[in-house]
Order: sequence, then structure tokens, then C-alpha cells
Amino acid sequence: MSLRQKSFIGIALLCLVLACLPLEQAFGGQLTQMLKVTLTVYALTRGLNAVISVAQGTEMSIEPMGVGLTLTPGEILDPLNDLIEQVSSVLLVASASIGIQKIILMLADHMLIQVLLVLLAMLALLLMILKPGAGWSGQIALKLLIVLTVLRLLVPVLALVSHQTQQWLQTERQEAVSVLQSAQASVDQLNQNHQQESGGWFDNLRERVDIGARLEQVKSRAEQGVEAAVYLLAEFLLIMVLLPLLFVWLALRIIASIRI
Repeated sequence: MSLRQKSFIGIALLCLVLACLPLEQAFGGQLTQMLKVTLTVYALTRGLNAVISVAQGTEMSIEPMGVGLTLTPGEILDPLNDLIEQVSSVLLVASASIGIQKIILMLADHMLIQVLLVLLAMLALLLMILKPGAGWSGQIALKLLIVLTVLRLLVPVLALVSHQTQQWLQTERQEAVSVLQSAQASVDQLNQNHQQESGGWFDNLRERVDIGARLEQVKSRAEQGVEAAVYLLAEFLLIMVLLPLLFVWLALRIIASIRI
């Protein structure tokens, strides 16, 4: 038996072992955790978008030194709101991407797929061991086995890499989420103060001065929120969109390079 035939037999045995692995049990939890993180951030962005929409529909008046000024919080929050809408769209796509991966993982771990791969591996081994001179039949069976194995392992390996990358970036993501939560709290407080404007002239004056200070705070929070939103946009684009596309490209390259 030549070294080439021994290599083919080793590859077939490896594919046989991989066909018996319970992929969904091993990698399904990682996809579920990634989906929870994505939906949590998505809920935050939708909540922030909601309070900004309320603020954009209001006008707040301030009268420093007897001069009346009318300020619209929407002018301050427009850049952040536009970016948050983009982040929400990306998070929705990311959630769909994870959902598709979970479905593919479930199908790849189905008993029929495993049985098919085991039978194909045994067929390739029999053809290469018992009939080494059988021509292309054993090589075709082995190539088909390798292609199906690569496709079956695509989502598990992607889930492993994506989850680990998300873990590495956890600290930065939590900081960005905290910034957006602070921005949401500031805008929400501004809305509540505006709705509660009632009382005597002294109370109104004090509330208007208070609102002016809060507008400055909201402006500062909004600027920080833009940076945080840009980071979240970049992270989820990388992990949930670019990495899957990269892995699909790599899988196709591997399949195209198989020479038996």
C-alpha cells in the first residue's frame, strides 16, 4: 500500500470520527449566547431610539437674562438617532444570521446526515482497502466525503471563532452599552422634566434653567453615544456579517482545492 493510499485512508477515518460528533450539543450553546447578547443590545438601541423620537417632537424654552430662546433637542440628538437606526438594522441582520446558523447546525447534526456520512466513509474505506485498483470510485467517494464534512463543520467552526471573538471584545462592548444606557437615561429625564413643567413663575424659571443644564448634559452624552454606537456597529458587522462571509469563502476555496 502506497503512502498516498495510507493518507487517503487516514482522511477517511478522520471524517468518520467527525461524522459521529454531536455538533449541536457542543456548539449550540455558543450560538444561543451570541443571540442573547445581540438581542440585548438591539433592545437597548430600540429603547434609545424611542426616547429620542419623543425628545425630537418637543420644544423647550429658556429665558436667560430675559431673552427667550427655544431649543429643539432633536437638533442635538439627530446624529446619534441616525446612527442608532443603522446599528439597529445591523443588529437585526446579525440576529437573523445567528438564527440561520442555528438552523443549519440543527440540520447538520440530524441523524440522517450523520448516517449518510458514516456510510460514505465506510464505502470509501472499503473501496480503498479491499479494492485499491478500483479506479476512480474510491477517490470520488472520498472527495464527496471531504466536501460534505467541510460543509458540516463550517457553522460549528464559525460559531467557535465568533463566540471567542465576542468574548475577547466583551469589555469594550459593555463600556459602549453603558454609554448608550447613560444617554438613554439623560434623554428620558429631559423628556420627564419637560412634561412636568407646571407651577408658579419661580418654579418654571428654575425648571427652565434646569432644562438648560440638562440639555448640555444630553449634548455631551449624545457625543459619547455616537462613538459608542460606531464601536457597536463595527463589532457586530465584523462578527455577525464579515466573519460568516469570510468562512463561506474559505470553505469554497478549500472545496475547490481538493485534489484526489
